[in-house]
Amino acid sequence: MSSSKLLSQATEAFWQNKRSILLFSIPFLLAFPLVLLLPNYAAFGAIFLRPGSIGSDVALPQLLLMLAVAVLSLLLFSFAVVAVNSIVKSQRTFNRLKHMDFERMETATLRMFVVYAVSFISVFAFSLLLFQTHAVEEKTRLALTALFSLAVYLLTLFAPQAVVIDNLGADSALSVSAKTVFAKFSSVIFFALVALVLATVNAAIFLFLQDYFFWAPLLGVLANSLFILPFLEVFKVQIYLSKYSLL
Repeated sequence: MSSSKLLSQATEAFWQNKRSILLFSIPFLLAFPLVLLLPNYAAFGAIFLRPGSIGSDVALPQLLLMLAVAVLSLLLFSFAVVAVNSIVKSQRTFNRLKHMDFERMETATLRMFVVYAVSFISVFAFSLLLFQTHAVEEKTRLALTALFSLAVYLLTLFAPQAVVIDNLGADSALSVSAKTVFAKFSSVIFFALVALVLATVNAAIFLFLQDYFFWAPLLGVLANSLFILPFLEVFKVQIYLSKYSLL
């Protein structure tokens, strides 16, 4: 199936399930303000971590608060991802969500939390290690961190689909995700281009509005949470399910 056809299916699926998807995307919206309590900043419709803002003299209460906020935001994010995938799965398989499906969401949310937590810790530790050791120049450090983050992102790209659609555990989901990236590489490239276009348009609009409203970047985060991220998850479901010819 062509990438353009998959995009068309994703658009149709998002539109048909827009109310349910927007409702279950609210945890995305809650997660982003939470992480603003950490040493982060909002830009390009997303939240970015400042490793340099975490000093070695951070007090224990502050450290525990940061940890609690990070855990809660990851849980909310994981639930939103699982919920959106579950909605699209039910639509593609012509099955309505039942009570049992919502119970499965709890298990899937915990599995995705493990995946995202390990991913976050890996990227954070890698970035902080390079920052603290001063082993390389800043430009090289940023490039290495970006490459490492990209590798982790690709490894986990289809983990939500593997967990929700195939009911796999966290470790198996990572393996299947990596295999899907290689098997559907052209679709992944197309997905990345679509994501880049959406993020760029979102950023351009709200950077323009920033001249009139100082809180415009937060509106960019709102649009990203309720529309762009859910749509991209829907798109990933279409790519993942394309390996099943009957679906």
